[in-house]
Amino acid sequence: MYVFDNYQLGSEDELIYIESSQEHHSAATLMTQQSHREINIISRELDPLVYDVPEFIDSVKKMVLSNRRSKISVIVIEPRAVARRGHLLLELAASLPTFIEFRTPGKEYKHFNESLFVADRTGYVYRNSAERFEGSLSFNDKRKAKVFMNVFDEMWNRSTADPNLRRISL
Repeated sequence: MYVFDNYQLGSEDELIYIESSQEHHSAATLMTQQSHREINIISRELDPLVYDVPEFIDSVKKMVLSNRRSKISVIVIEPRAVARRGHLLLELAASLPTFIEFRTPGKEYKHFNESLFVADRTGYVYRNSAERFEGSLSFNDKRKAKVFMNVFDEMWNRSTADPNLRRISL
């Protein structure tokens, strides 16, 4: 398993190949801890082994509480599955709704089967199949992150809020 402890968002140019949910989780958590502005995620079912883990949730919470302009934008392809199962990120979004937004893509993206995580438009974790955890990542590849953000922005602009992903905090 790859260890990312010495990597810095925006300074390590190495392309890294990953093979496990733990590697994806570790990289996404570390990138979130080092992010200042935004996290963008596309996921079929919001990968519980990656994003429904207390360390990741804590890093998101610290990020948004340390910068009032922070934004977490998440596109979930299968929102009913996530809502049915429950998710710590949905719970956090209920208490911080101005920072975290969920959407579901338009019909033209219902068969999108990739997984994407982009931090501060600089670092990314990409898997070309949502069913497998093999993929690649970089802590500093703004050019590739821009390509991924073009995909994300196009999908986001054609997406809508989904009632399955709204939680009301009482």
